[in-house]
Amino acid sequence: MTSLLTWMRAVGLFYRSIAPFMLGCTGLIIGLALVPLLREGKAGMLPALTLAKLLTLPAVWYLAEQLRPHQYWFYYNLGVSRVRLWAGTALLDGAFFLIFATAAQAVLT
Repeated sequence: MTSLLTWMRAVGLFYRSIAPFMLGCTGLIIGLALVPLLREGKAGMLPALTLAKLLTLPAVWYLAEQLRPHQYWFYYNLGVSRVRLWAGTALLDGAFFLIFATAAQAVLT
């Protein structure tokens, strides 16, 4: 239980540092792709846009590595590997994307 709590806290801390990139991608995908599709009446494109959102993860990973190359020592000392850290980040960001996308869908339909 302690390692799960530590992992969740580490993912929360890490997500705060990369949230501008991740939420920026979310905003661009929702604003430039989902909203026009909803106005045209093509509301079934949410799974494809979720896949497109997941495909932005490698670009954000690269930007995070370039801007802060020594950021993982803290999480390594907590016992959280990079893969577990990024997997938690992908889950958290995917949940945020789905929440924002369904909210936009509810407002515009």
